[in-house]
Amino acid sequence: MEFIKPGTQFDFTKAARRMVLVSAIAVAASLILLGTMGFDSGIDFKGGTKVIAEFKADGKVNRGGIKAAVDALVQQQTGETGTQVEVQDFDVGGASDRDTVKYQIFTELPSLLTPLKKLALAKELERHFGVGTMVETPFEAGDKFYLYLPADWPLAAAGTEIRKVFTAQGFQITLVSDREQQIRTEMLRETDLLLSAQDDQVKAEAAKVRADAEAKIRVLKDARFTIEVQAIKDLLAQSMRDSFGESFVEVLSTASVSPSVGKELFQTAMLAMFYAIIGILIYIALRFDLKFAPGAILCLVHDVIIIFGLMVVFDVKFTLPIVAAILTVIGYDINDTIVIYDRIRENIQKGRGGDLSKIINLSINETLSRTIMTSVFTALTVVSIWWFGGGTISDFAFLFFVGIFLGSYSSIFIAAPLTLYLEKWTRRRARLARA
Repeated sequence: MEFIKPGTQFDFTKAARRMVLVSAIAVAASLILLGTMGFDSGIDFKGGTKVIAEFKADGKVNRGGIKAAVDALVQQQTGETGTQVEVQDFDVGGASDRDTVKYQIFTELPSLLTPLKKLALAKELERHFGVGTMVETPFEAGDKFYLYLPADWPLAAAGTEIRKVFTAQGFQITLVSDREQQIRTEMLRETDLLLSAQDDQVKAEAAKVRADAEAKIRVLKDARFTIEVQAIKDLLAQSMRDSFGESFVEVLSTASVSPSVGKELFQTAMLAMFYAIIGILIYIALRFDLKFAPGAILCLVHDVIIIFGLMVVFDVKFTLPIVAAILTVIGYDINDTIVIYDRIRENIQKGRGGDLSKIINLSINETLSRTIMTSVFTALTVVSIWWFGGGTISDFAFLFFVGIFLGSYSSIFIAAPLTLYLEKWTRRRARLARA
């Protein structure tokens, strides 16, 4: 199928002179937006909390209602508005119970305890256990407290006293000592392989290792404890009960991503994009010619910068799915560029079209029908994901949709014309050198 009739001769290299100005303005505007406003990092990079909650499948609960309830809870507890809250279906492939449905809730707040409340709880622990007690409450640890007692305590007795402090303030906690954690880790390391075996004797050995570990823990003493307050879990459960009544079943789990971990993820994501572009530069230089590589790379940089600008304009959170979208756009763009480069190389080898300007025009016209069909039909698929996906999936699809057309545009009006410019520049330098 060909939308463009054979023999069509649009003068793309001439039009590129005007389109370069349009691209320069778009890139400059995007850089100004990034420099003045910047894009807003999501939970993956800023840190936050993931909660899995279960509801009755009675049709009274939906993602919009859950998001509104969590937004109200966050505003009530912290006074903040506009924080990121994402709600996604958690049941996959019909694996859920017939009578219940599960949702995964993301919020960018690592804790619903205010700094003053955390400080008050820390002071109460120090007062309760006396002189020499130390408590650390780093912000990046969310709702965790690190307790250092002046002497070793039996785990059961320490747990009872620690829970007294938090129960008096209306909080439930989970508690583990450093030595207990070490024993359990060693036990799991020994039993993981044993428990996967089919031999009864091996399974008995694994059971003995586990029983020995539990026996050690029962008589264990320690002075270092990690305490995690179930503030988010408890407050969210109460909020869901207030909003949905008997339709709410329970909060199944909570997990936090600290800001320091988010920062590492951000750096890794940026490195992934950088390495992708460097790898493409090397690939283009080896497959074609060094003069083709700068056009391909400028094409990618152009598209990524404009996508970043659109993220600022449309307030798209920068998350791991968005990194995946940008890497997908990079792959799509370079594929489009390589198709045109391949046709240019073929026509050069055949000696068709005369000078390089005519060869580039001929090559773009010959591949134009393929470019249009690929872009349009890929876009139709992406639009369906954008329309029905919701949450971060919609953001992924939106950026990919934009990237499809940016990729076709930049392959035609930036990558190929820059190759022509570099060819002319190389010849001019060679003439000057001979002169």
